[in-house]
Amino acid sequence: MKSRAVAGNVERATEFLHELQDVDWRRYGQSMRSRKELAEMRARLEREQGPRNPLKAGKGGYYDIDFAMMYLRLKGAGIFYKVLNTPERIDVIEKMGHLDREDADFLREAATFYRAVDHGQRVSTGHAEGSLPTSPAQFEVLTGLVKRWTPPHLHQQRLDATLREIRHRTREFFNRLFGSA
Repeated sequence: MKSRAVAGNVERATEFLHELQDVDWRRYGQSMRSRKELAEMRARLEREQGPRNPLKAGKGGYYDIDFAMMYLRLKGAGIFYKVLNTPERIDVIEKMGHLDREDADFLREAATFYRAVDHGQRVSTGHAEGSLPTSPAQFEVLTGLVKRWTPPHLHQQRLDATLREIRHRTREFFNRLFGSA
């Protein structure tokens, strides 16, 4: 799903990846097997990793967006991501007509927010944490960093409240796409 040519004959490698995408689509997208299998894979990640990494693997976490993009890419034959950046992948899916404007806008914003929290934690602590810091000082530093990288309207409430809201809406979208989990 995320393979890219990095060396050698880039043109031939890209051609091969397009062919591989067609095989993926015939095997998973066309049969709609991908919907069930991706939902099961996501549920397993949530069970196994969610408790220790709720921001990514927990209910409504970043992986809900990532799995939705994988499914929509398989569902829409001919979609080949030239970039791996999630907001740009969302743009491609929207332009192909597989996402309406409101969902696409929300998913871009949610992905940007999740990445801002992840990067903020890496900058402030040196590694990605599985959840928000409990120390008031660390929470304040993280909040300041996230505010630098996210739209102002996301700063109207505390960081943890914004996160809860985004997680809730992300899971609502995921459930609409995959069915209630």
